[in-house]
Amino acid sequence: MDNSFVDLRLNHHATQAEEGFWPSFTDIMTVILMIFMLAMVVLLIRNMELLDQLRSTMAAEQEAMELVKTTGEENQTLEERLLSREYELSMMRMQLMRAEEQQEQQEAAIASQLHQISGLSRERDDLESNVTRLTHDKDDLNILVTRLTHDKDSLNVQVTRLTTDTSRLQVLIDDATRSVENLSEDVNRLTKRHTLTLGELKSLRTSYRAQSEELAVAQAQNMDSDQTLADLKIDFQALKIKYDKLVRPARTSRGKFVVVVRFAKIKGQLVIDYKAPGSEVFNTVSRKQLDQSLTRLKAQESNQLYVKVIIPKNSGLSYNEAWTFTNQMHRKYDYYFQEDAKKERMINE
Repeated sequence: MDNSFVDLRLNHHATQAEEGFWPSFTDIMTVILMIFMLAMVVLLIRNMELLDQLRSTMAAEQEAMELVKTTGEENQTLEERLLSREYELSMMRMQLMRAEEQQEQQEAAIASQLHQISGLSRERDDLESNVTRLTHDKDDLNILVTRLTHDKDSLNVQVTRLTTDTSRLQVLIDDATRSVENLSEDVNRLTKRHTLTLGELKSLRTSYRAQSEELAVAQAQNMDSDQTLADLKIDFQALKIKYDKLVRPARTSRGKFVVVVRFAKIKGQLVIDYKAPGSEVFNTVSRKQLDQSLTRLKAQESNQLYVKVIIPKNSGLSYNEAWTFTNQMHRKYDYYFQEDAKKERMINE
């Protein structure tokens, strides 16, 4: 049992071996059990992490799908807004061209009126020249009368000096007197004519001032009328737009077949660029080819055709050309304006 006593039990060596086996076996099994539990814990933690990652991946994929759907709707809305803004920009450009043409017409009318004023001014200058010439004629007549008066005095002196030639001198005096009277009558007649001329000149000046005032008033009234007409047209267009917005749904390209037509004038030649639905490039076509393509698309798409007309900046077109082309494209082919065209045909019939 210990070092101080001798172990006298039978098979004491086998007992010691058996007692040493079971603690070792227990320790080994304990270690194996601990390893197994640790492995189980590690596997459970790993599975939980993988499950969290899988859930995060599924949530991220769902968010991505929702984001793609939202982005698609936003892109479609932005495309519709872009089409609407481009249409409004084209209409504003046509209004600007119309204002420029009206300004050119007003400038031409003002130039014509200024030319008339210049003609009246030249007539006034001619009348003043005539008055000046008549004034010089009157001065010449006065000088002539003075000279004749001096001649008469000389004759009187000769009559006094030459008493023997009294009869002859008396005849000469009578003739001179008659000449003086005739000249006096001429002077009076010229004076009356001069007075009448001055009256006519005054009347012409008064008439010129009255015409100038009437012209200024007419110009002011014309400008006021043009401005009033432009304001009324703008108000009518604004009211028509508001009325259409209230009564009818807004013009939209959603669900429609969009056709883009670009119209301009280059070096005096009309140029039409056409982009079909689904195409990314413009093709230059003639008016006949454009009408054929749009007629075919209108028949195929059952009045679902959206015609987008673009008038570029510095297009070289006049307002009438741009407005006529845009109106024709919309009235013939665009789905939104088909109802208005039907109403107009019914009214005309």
